[in-house]
Amino acid sequence: MVLQFFSKLSLALLLLCLYCQPSLAQKAQNVVVSQVQQLEFSGSQNSVGIVHASKTARVGAAVDGRIAEFLVEEGDIVKAGQPLVKLQTAILEFQLLGAKAELALREAELEELVAGTTKEELAASLANLRAAEAARKFSDWNFTRIEKLFQDGQVVSETEFQQAQANKQRDEQLYQAAASTHQINIRGPRAELITQARARVSSQTAVLNSFEEQLRRHTITSPFNGYVTIKHSEQGQWVTKGEVVVQIIKLDEVDIVVNVTADHVTKLELGDQVRIDIPHGSDELVFGDVFAIVPEADSQSRTFPVKIRVSNEDGKSGPVLKAGMLAKVELPVGEPKKMLMAPKDAIVLNGNKRTMFVVDSKTKAVSEVAVELGVSNGELIEVTGGIQAGQLVVIRGNERLKPGQIVAIVGGQNSTDEQD
Repeated sequence: MVLQFFSKLSLALLLLCLYCQPSLAQKAQNVVVSQVQQLEFSGSQNSVGIVHASKTARVGAAVDGRIAEFLVEEGDIVKAGQPLVKLQTAILEFQLLGAKAELALREAELEELVAGTTKEELAASLANLRAAEAARKFSDWNFTRIEKLFQDGQVVSETEFQQAQANKQRDEQLYQAAASTHQINIRGPRAELITQARARVSSQTAVLNSFEEQLRRHTITSPFNGYVTIKHSEQGQWVTKGEVVVQIIKLDEVDIVVNVTADHVTKLELGDQVRIDIPHGSDELVFGDVFAIVPEADSQSRTFPVKIRVSNEDGKSGPVLKAGMLAKVELPVGEPKKMLMAPKDAIVLNGNKRTMFVVDSKTKAVSEVAVELGVSNGELIEVTGGIQAGQLVVIRGNERLKPGQIVAIVGGQNSTDEQD
């Protein structure tokens, strides 16, 4: 009876222990962990800057004219040399056609001179020469006959004598001209004629090029790759030479301008790397380089403008960094300092508190530690409070953990050595 009593009592005590410590009866929770690290960062001074386009062009008209067509709209992406605006060119195009026709005529004349006399032209000039020679011989014979009759007092009037004399002179001139033309055809064109023809072609080519250049100047093009931000005119509006028509900005790189006090500007150097935080932007860390330090303070604020050049990327709504945005800049102007950094995924929201679950390397039990959060650096964030460098914090599987719960480490940074 006594033995039976003690057996039942032992069983009851065992059940009572299991009831009071339910975690012993539960399966260990699988988790992924990461190690809290102590990292050194340069001391910094936070400043707010304004994003500016690295290049801005207020593109104007090269000539007076009326806008025929806008080829782009505000917000459009454009490439260097892309047409933006066309001015009316109807009269200019008509003049260009005339210049082309005139050039074709001058080139044909030059080609004919350079080619020389054809066989057909030579045969024609020879026939013309023989005809002129026959006419001259007849005029000579006829004048000699009438002259003798006139001198002998026969029936020949003075008018007939003068007409025969004029015919003789005319036919002599025609013969000389035909003979000269035939000799030219035999020798070919003189060099000076070809030179003159080439000069006419060159002159007309210059005229044509001038019209084509004027036509090109009636199309306004983009000076670089960028974005259209402002249209200063409308279709049908008359613009004068130099008047701004459209504005283009370059955003593949941007400049963030911050105003730095005198005690901090002396600690900056060209090329210094700067960390940038874009409000409402990407969570990814953005860095830029100090590009320019203006050596003259603003007369009112007594601060010095510092330009930070940043490579820009395209997002769903265009470039991530847009002109006019505000950006928080951490300038490296202080002494280096060490910070405890933990993964952001280790943070657990517990009401108004921020906590992390720390794993005991021996018992694998977790404890919930309240932390204060500081600056972030990509996937890491500064933590202060009851936490130390080298401790393992849960970054996966921490959603339903409770203090004192046993966990099984299944992966994570620096977790291999901690597993049994």
